[in-house]
Amino acid sequence: MKNLFLKSLVIVAFVAALSSCTSGGEEKIITPLTVSENSFAAAMTGESKTITVNSPDEWRATTTGDKWITISPSSGAAGESKVKLTVKPNDSGKSRDADIIFKSGEKSASLKVSQEFGYFFNLPCATYTIGYGGGKITVGGLPERRFRIGLPVNAQSWIKVMGNVLDVSANLTDLGRTATLTITNEEINQKYEVLLIQTSKTGNNSFFAIKELKIDGYNVPSDSFTEVSDFLYSVDEDAPATRSAKVEFNGDGVDWITIGDKNSKKIYSGDTATFTGMAPGEKITIYSHNKNADVVGENILMITSLPIVTIYSSESIKDDPKVDCNFAIFDPKKRTDAEEKNLEYFESKAGIEYRGAGAMRYPKKPYNFKLYDSAGEKREAEILNIRNDNSWILDAMYLDMARMRNRVCFDLWNTFNKPYYVNEKPKAMSGTRGHHVEAFINGEYFGLFTLTDRIDRKQYQIEQQGGYIYKAKGWTDACRLRGCQTPSNDDYYWNSADIEQEYPDADDGMQPNFNYLADMITFVGSSSKEDFSAKFEEHFDMNSIVDGFIYLNMIVAHDNIGRNTFWILRDVKESKKFIHGLWDLDGTLGRTWNRFTENPSQGWVSSGFRIYERIIDENPANIHQKIYDRWNEIKDDQLSLENFSEKVDGYAKIMIESGARDREVNRWMQIDMSDQPYWGYASVYYGDLDEEIAYMKEWWQKRHTKLNSLINSLKHK
Repeated sequence: MKNLFLKSLVIVAFVAALSSCTSGGEEKIITPLTVSENSFAAAMTGESKTITVNSPDEWRATTTGDKWITISPSSGAAGESKVKLTVKPNDSGKSRDADIIFKSGEKSASLKVSQEFGYFFNLPCATYTIGYGGGKITVGGLPERRFRIGLPVNAQSWIKVMGNVLDVSANLTDLGRTATLTITNEEINQKYEVLLIQTSKTGNNSFFAIKELKIDGYNVPSDSFTEVSDFLYSVDEDAPATRSAKVEFNGDGVDWITIGDKNSKKIYSGDTATFTGMAPGEKITIYSHNKNADVVGENILMITSLPIVTIYSSESIKDDPKVDCNFAIFDPKKRTDAEEKNLEYFESKAGIEYRGAGAMRYPKKPYNFKLYDSAGEKREAEILNIRNDNSWILDAMYLDMARMRNRVCFDLWNTFNKPYYVNEKPKAMSGTRGHHVEAFINGEYFGLFTLTDRIDRKQYQIEQQGGYIYKAKGWTDACRLRGCQTPSNDDYYWNSADIEQEYPDADDGMQPNFNYLADMITFVGSSSKEDFSAKFEEHFDMNSIVDGFIYLNMIVAHDNIGRNTFWILRDVKESKKFIHGLWDLDGTLGRTWNRFTENPSQGWVSSGFRIYERIIDENPANIHQKIYDRWNEIKDDQLSLENFSEKVDGYAKIMIESGARDREVNRWMQIDMSDQPYWGYASVYYGDLDEEIAYMKEWWQKRHTKLNSLINSLKHK
C-alpha cells in the first residue's frame, strides 16, 4: 500500500506541473522572424538572388532601394517562404546601398544590399534595320567610354564605326545584306551581339544567307553565279529521294533553319534533318531564321547527279607553271578508288595550270592537274573508274554548243579503233575516257566540264624505253606532213615545226628526239608515188590510218588534219610504224572551231593534209579497198545513226535532268564575245539543247549518206 501511495503522488505532481505551463499569463515559446542572408553584394551588371524567410505570422518586405531592387514576393504567410531579390544594372554613375526590411507584427529583420558602379551597358535593341540608301544609326544604351564595337570582315567595307554611331553606306547590290556586330564592355568583358539589316533597292532581301553548309560532313559548295545563295549537292539518281542527314551550317544572323516550309520543324546546326525531293534537277528551299527578327531568309539546295569537283589554288592559276592547289571530287556513286577504297569523297594535293594555247583566249579555260601526296611526291588514284593515274584534264568544252562533242566523238572512236597490239596490251586505248562533272574553282562556280584522262604513254601502253608520242599543234608544213627541216633536238618543243614531244619529256629523264618523226614527214612530203605506195606500211599502222581517215571525214574534223593530231610509236626497237592519234574534237559534228555550221554534203576532209591528199590521189598499198571494206564493216554498226543517237541522248539526258545544262547556260552562255578580233564570233547564242541535238542527228544522217557516196566513188576510182 505504501508503494502504491507514493506512485500516485508522483503522477499528481506531474499533471500539476503540466497545468502550470499552459495556464494563462504564464511563459510562452517564442518563434523569431529570421532571414537566411544579412547582406547581398550584387554585380554591377545586375543580379538575382533567392533567400529564405521564416516568420511566426504574416510578413511584409520593403526596401529603401525600391527603384532598383525588386522583391518577389514582397509578403507572405507564417512559416518558411522563398523570396527572389532582383537587382537592376547599376547605371547611376556611383556605387549604391539599400536596406530590405522584413516585418511580422512587432518583429523585424533586415538585409543590406550593396552594388558597385562600372561602365556596363544594357542595349534596348538587338536588331536594327536600315534602307538601301544607308545612313547613320545610333546604338542606344552605351556608356560614354570603355566599349568597343567590332565589325565582321564582310561588313567592314560598308559600315564605319564612330563611337556609338554606325555609318552605313548605300547598298548598290541586288541583295539585302546583314552584319552581326559584337559590342564589348572592355572593363568587365561584357558582350552583346547586335544584328544590322540593310535592304536592297530591288527588294531582294534574303537577309540571312547561310554561308557554309555541311551534309553528313561534306562541305556543300555554293556560288552566286547560279542563283542567289544556291548550294549544289550531288546524289545518286538511283537512291531514294527522301533521306536523313546530319546538317551543319553557319551564317550571319542564322539561329536555326527549316527545310521546305517556313513553319516546319526547327533544325539547329548539328541536328539530323529529313530531306524530301532529293532527286537530280530538284531544288529544295532552306529557310533561315533569326531569334531577334521576323525576317526569314532563303537558300536553295540544288540537286545534281553529276560529280562535283572543287579546286582551291594557293595563287592565281596560269598557263605555266602549275600552282599548288587542293583537288576534291564528290561522287555519290563511289567510283573513285584511292588506297583500295571506293570513296564518295576524295581529295588530294595537286598542281594545276591552264591547258592549250588556243584556249587562253576564251573566258572559260580547260585545265591540267597532277595529284601529289603530302610530301609533294607523285600520287595516283583511279578517279570515276577511268584509270589509275596522277595526271588529269578538265575539259571546258567552251566552243561546243552541245557540251558533249569531245565525249561523243571519243566514245565512238573507242568502240571501233584499237591499237594494233591490243591483244598483247588489253588496257591500250586509242581515245580518252571521261565523265561530265560540275566544278567550283576558288569558290566560284565554273559550270560543266568533262574530267578525262590524257593521250599519253599509259593510254597507248607504249614502251617506256623506245616509245614516242608527238603532238602537232599548228598549221606548219611539218604538222601537215608536207616537209620539214632537220630538227635540232635541243628542246621538247620543235618550234619551227610547231610539234611537241609529249613522251618522253623532261620528267622522264630522256632527251628529245624528233628524228623518227622527221623521217616520216619527209617520206610523206617528198617520196615518189612508187616509194610512197611500196613503203607506206613500213611507216604507218594501216588500221589506224584507215580508221582515222574514215572517222575524221565522217565527223568533218577540219581542225584535225595536221593540227590537233598525235603520232605515236609503240617501240622503235621493233617497228617504226606510226599510229594516227586524235585530239580536240569539239569543232566537229556540224560545227566549226568557231561555232559556225558545217555543210554535211561537202567532199573529202583533206585540204593541205598531205597524207590524206596522197591517199585519195595515189591509193598507196591499195588503201582504197581497205577503206571501202572497213567502212562497210562499221557504217551500220559503230557509226550508225542509232549508235550515234544513243550516245548523244545519253549525255543530253544527264545534263538536262541534273539541271547542269541550265546552270552552264546561266554561267557562260550569255557572255558577248562578238567584239573579239579574228576569231569570228558573230554571236555566242547557244540555242536550245534539244534543237542542237536534233541538228546533230540530222547532220550525222546526211553526212553518213554523203561519206558512203564518197567512199564508193573512191573504191572505183
